[in-house]
Amino acid sequence: MSETILETKDYQSEKIDLRVEIKPACHISMTAKVRPDLMNSSRKKAIREIAKDVSVPGFRKGKVPADFVEKNYPDAITQGWDKALADQVFAEAQGLAKIPLLQGNTRISYKVNKLSEEGGEVSFDFESEPLVPEISLSNISLPEVREDEITEERVQETLKTIQMFYAKWRHVEDRPVQEGDFVVLDIDDLDAETPTQVFSNARFEVNRKTMAFWMHDLIVGKTKGDAVEGVSEANPEDSEEIKKQFQKKRVKIHIKEVEEAVLPPVDNEFASKLGTPDVETLHTKLHSLLKKQAHERMQNELREKLADSLVHAVKFDLPSSLLEKEANFRMNALMKEPNFAKEWNELMTPEQKEAKKKEVVEHAKNALMLFYICRHIIIENKIPLSQEEFLPNYDSLIDAMFADPARVHLQNQSKEQQAVEYSRFLIAKAQDFLIDKLRSSR
Repeated sequence: MSETILETKDYQSEKIDLRVEIKPACHISMTAKVRPDLMNSSRKKAIREIAKDVSVPGFRKGKVPADFVEKNYPDAITQGWDKALADQVFAEAQGLAKIPLLQGNTRISYKVNKLSEEGGEVSFDFESEPLVPEISLSNISLPEVREDEITEERVQETLKTIQMFYAKWRHVEDRPVQEGDFVVLDIDDLDAETPTQVFSNARFEVNRKTMAFWMHDLIVGKTKGDAVEGVSEANPEDSEEIKKQFQKKRVKIHIKEVEEAVLPPVDNEFASKLGTPDVETLHTKLHSLLKKQAHERMQNELREKLADSLVHAVKFDLPSSLLEKEANFRMNALMKEPNFAKEWNELMTPEQKEAKKKEVVEHAKNALMLFYICRHIIIENKIPLSQEEFLPNYDSLIDAMFADPARVHLQNQSKEQQAVEYSRFLIAKAQDFLIDKLRSSR
């Protein structure tokens, strides 16, 4: 069964007549009928290339007459002619059709169907870059997302978190566990076939805001060295969905250490360590950074919603080899996760494995489509992508604390990871451009 042809285009020059067939999955077939002038020039080029390596007494290497090469190396000429002709024809064809080759993955296969000085025919097959259609904003929806308010309580909580980086730790031996302490725990699952340790030397802050209620109630009032048993449960304020999914388990908690954090005072010396001159400036800086963080969180939520709309509204083909490579990359990453590898090798049925593969391929497809859509937006709208914005310099320690860790240490990462981060940067820039346009059109 012949492959579907989506579109056919014809071109002509003084050297070739060209037919381009555009097929699904960015597959391109080109057939060129070559005129005698190009046939002859490519044959002469092949002869010159062969002559470079021929040594004959009385002639310097590379200076052997062409008729001698023609007479003595007919098979080499035919083979070289094929290659020289294909190179010249492809260059001529690309000058006419200007088809963007798939970057980094293009494998061009060719076949010389006819080879003579009177004329010839050469065909090529390769994958092109995806062709992204124009994007209509009328097909894109953007929900309302509110930015978190930055309260004084939020500023003080953040300040305390920063103080914790500089805390000195006092081991508590003379009293029971109380609110605000830190405990080092081992936790065993008693419902397993044999009791199984699920946490070892794990540090928790004794705080009802951050610790599960059941754990908090079990250990408050106990002392170092105690072992207590109880049942893990969802918190009362958890959503009904979380409560429904939560699996209660009998657990045993070993209290190995009780520690108290001695925090440094928030004074000008502390502010100076963080790169600000005084406490007032530190407070103002913290509020500004938290405001920026809240805006970025809101923007990320909008980007996720926009990404879903884009991949559903903008349809185009992807190269098969690129999709396969991305899906394999994602599958290999999953297989490096011990829990997934165990589930795959020991628990999944063949049907479940096949369903998982299809899911990975779908995720890979959506990720690639989003990348090409966003790259198209960047190019079409000439959106600048500056190195300073991608890898900014941080003026103070507190600025670095609020920066994306992946960006801060990116120069120490592999080229592959750097490429991934740059793709995320590109996608975010394009999405922010569309978000601004959608907002302004309301």
